[in-house]
Order: sequence, then structure tokens, then C-alpha cells
Amino acid sequence: MPVASIPPVFVAHGAPTLALEETSASRFLKSFAQTQAIPAGILILSAHWETEGLKLSSPGPLRTIHDFRGFPPALYELQYPARTDEDQVDEAAKLLEAAGYDVELDSSWGLDHGAWVPLSLAFPQANIPVTALSLPNDSTPESVFALGRVLAPLKEQGILIVGSGSTTHNLREIYPQGAEAPEWAQKFDHWLDEGLKAGSIDYFQDLEKAPGFRRNHPTEEHLLPLFFTFGAAGEKANPELLHRSYEYGSLSMSYYRFAA
Repeated sequence: MPVASIPPVFVAHGAPTLALEETSASRFLKSFAQTQAIPAGILILSAHWETEGLKLSSPGPLRTIHDFRGFPPALYELQYPARTDEDQVDEAAKLLEAAGYDVELDSSWGLDHGAWVPLSLAFPQANIPVTALSLPNDSTPESVFALGRVLAPLKEQGILIVGSGSTTHNLREIYPQGAEAPEWAQKFDHWLDEGLKAGSIDYFQDLEKAPGFRRNHPTEEHLLPLFFTFGAAGEKANPELLHRSYEYGSLSMSYYRFAA
């Protein structure tokens, strides 16, 4: 039986408490698996695994990393016992090496909250092999887009390619849960939507020209996974906004699927 091609997705992982709270975004993630074929595997790039050079998780169990402080004790008790499949790692590594990337296998990291929180909601049984891909420190929209292009063939093998971050991420300007989203966050999301519809990474060459860019992203790591999945869609990507809500006022919970 032929394997179904799986469109790449970008997910907002929100605050770690998304794993515990009942919100519009958590409800969306809990229903996500019902909207597409069950993947043969998952490859995820999280904004929270920044490294010198490019790394892939080694085959074997993946440690659930509680990379945060000051949250409810119940959050630290959560585990997501996913494993990395050797064949899946090999396929990703071969594609990267053939394209000239120097990639290192890593057994020390695992899944940070940018990875395990959304995965635990979307695929709670943790029975799908997961490979984590790091975000190199010197990444740009163009470089992660190119990285996605290299790994795009994986989706034809039934691998769900995921970028995890946030389209707005300024932790100095968050508000009580339930607060109305500020105009500067909504304007930036609209700018992103228009650029993705344009279908070219060239639109994002100068992020500083985006409306309120530094207010939305004092640092860029949470936005970059979006361009990774944009690239992974391949030619003629068709971005579909699956869900958008805002948490803590300014934190955009935007979820995109990139069908070819």
C-alpha cells in the first residue's frame, strides 16, 4: 500500500502550561490528528533546541526535558516517552549530508517543551517515532527554508515535518490569560499571512521591515521554525491557517499546514 504524503505543519507551543490548561489552542491540538493521516514518523524542529552546528537526535528513547522554572508541580511530572527510530534518522541524515550539511547525532538532549508539549496533545499515546532536529545558532529565514527544502522528501515517506515556535513571542509584553490581543501582534500575524500566501521566501528577506517586528520578536528563534516548514512544503506551497487564537494577550497560537 502506498504511503500517504503528509503536509508539513507549523505549531505554536505556547507556554508550558498548555499541556495542562483547557484553551482554544489546546483543544485544537487535541483534535489535530483527526484532520490528517496518521504519520509513519515525526521530524520536529523546536525553537528551544539551539545548537552550534546542526544536530539530529540519536536513535533510542527521548528524554522529556522540563526546560522551565516556576510552574505548577504537575507540569514537571508529565512525561512524553517517545523514541527516535534508526531508519528515520538515517533517512534524514542521508538527505542532509547529500546536500552538504555536516550533521551530528545527539543523545544528550531529547524533547524540550517546544516539542513534547504540542506532541503530547496531538499524539498523546507517544507511539509514533520522533526525530528532533536542532536550530543552528546562525540561522536565518533563508537558511531554515533551505533546510526544509532538503528534508522535504521525507513527507513522501509519511513523515510529518513540524516546526514549533510562535509567530509572536515577546515575554516582556504578556498579559493575564484571556486579555484581548494587542493590535501590534495582530498586525504582525497579518503581515506573515500575506507573505506566506505570496509563496516566496524573498518576502521575508528583511524582517526588520515587518510591522512591529522587534516588539513581536526581540529575538528571532521562535519565528524561524515557520520558515523551516514553509521550505519543507516544496514548490508551490499552499499555506493553510488551521487555527489562530491568542494566549496571555500577545502570544499568538497560530497553526499552519503547508500542502503542496
